[in-house]
Amino acid sequence: MTVDGDLLPTHQASIDCPILSWPAGRLRRAMAMRIAFSMLGFAALMIGGLIFVIGPVMTGELFAALLRLVVQDTPPLTGLDGPNVDSELRFYAVLWMAYGGTALWVARAITERMRLLRLMLLIFWFGGVGRLVSYFAVGAPHPLFILLMWIEIALPLVLLGLSYRRDAAASS
Repeated sequence: MTVDGDLLPTHQASIDCPILSWPAGRLRRAMAMRIAFSMLGFAALMIGGLIFVIGPVMTGELFAALLRLVVQDTPPLTGLDGPNVDSELRFYAVLWMAYGGTALWVARAITERMRLLRLMLLIFWFGGVGRLVSYFAVGAPHPLFILLMWIEIALPLVLLGLSYRRDAAASS
């Protein structure tokens, strides 16, 4: 190996990593998806864990208080108490934690697990659609749940769009 102007070697070692040969735009999209899906995974683990450990009432009050920091006139959160609701939500909390753990696993190798990522985003989107159906069927929930509904509808669509744009860029 020779040195050109004492700054850089003229021959670089070959690194077998397909990501390094990606165009900058594709790499940025993949990193954005990895970060966003990791954040979703951590959020699912945290929220599911809180519901499981401290219950839905305290978890709901915590997040309603956080929302009140941004929107001062947010009403108190009600309707999460009672043994039936508590039992049901602690049950679903375990599934939400499993979703979060799987999301983190998918995010570690996002290009190899793209089909699973897309399936998980579709499942997440249908959860948001379920909230929308509930909104029209029985009325508006607390503003916290309206915010969650819009996140659950918008975020998967944005990430799905990024995932297919990445594929289109790869095939050209």
